[in-house]
Amino acid sequence: MDVYVETTHRKDSLMEDIIADARSLGKKIASHPRMTAFMAAARAVSEDKEAQETLKAYQTQMERIQELEGTGKPIEVADKRKLAECEAAVAGNDKLKEMMKRQTDYMEMMHRINNAIDEASQAAGG
Repeated sequence: MDVYVETTHRKDSLMEDIIADARSLGKKIASHPRMTAFMAAARAVSEDKEAQETLKAYQTQMERIQELEGTGKPIEVADKRKLAECEAAVAGNDKLKEMMKRQTDYMEMMHRINNAIDEASQAAGG
């Protein structure tokens, strides 16, 4: 029984160390320029009614197209035209373009971080 308690305590201690490392990593990510730039761009979009409406219209039309595709129903020319108009409106909105660029930069950073974690955990396990 004492061995079980000692092993469980060590595992709990290791878990606490991992959680502490994760919090530290989270703070580093939060302060990284890619993260702060993405958050600033997202905030600019959230504060711009026109950008919000443009993004909402695009998302709504994309959902409609995906729903039609998912159910095997035909996508009408009018739906395709409306999607193209929404895409053009998104591309023409400077705040949305900036947010998408910053989001891409942020996602690339997160992908690299996740790959590094995966590589380290696989190397340690194998």
